[in-house]
Amino acid sequence: MSAGFVVGIDSRPVPLIEQVEAGPDAYVLSVTWKDGGRTSIDLSGWIALHDIEALRVFSVFNKPEIGEHGDTVHWAGDEDLSIDSVHLELLAEQQRFFGIDELVAWQERHGLSNQEAADVFALHVNTWINYRNGTTPVPRALAIACRAIDRDPLPIAAFLRPRRPGRPPAAAE
Repeated sequence: MSAGFVVGIDSRPVPLIEQVEAGPDAYVLSVTWKDGGRTSIDLSGWIALHDIEALRVFSVFNKPEIGEHGDTVHWAGDEDLSIDSVHLELLAEQQRFFGIDELVAWQERHGLSNQEAADVFALHVNTWINYRNGTTPVPRALAIACRAIDRDPLPIAAFLRPRRPGRPPAAAE
């Protein structure tokens, strides 16, 4: 490992920012990425979590600036009032819609049956099926948990109870 560098498990390149502006809603940034994508990111939770009083002032927040290398956004020329592009991209990913298609894709990625997926989250299988078919919207807590498991599948190992296909032997008699 190189001195001074920490190597993580995320091998994605650092996203670079082409343009940034304060969004139409409070504490929202509209970011145009150099790769051509554009997204809106709500920073209200990030500001509160880091207790950044200066960014709660709209006249400050409404004037974001791109850092010298395109990998940060800062305010008032102050590097202490900044967020890096990696965290902006991660926040955007977490805020992205998570519905039926995302839930089905998650389940397929992890190779779980409906019963196994329901068991991992301590849900009744009918509740899981209602999420999958759109009868019931996917709750935010479930979306957060699914995304967290994508980053670290250890909870599946902790709570998965594999099921055998078919009917239980007693029921077959």
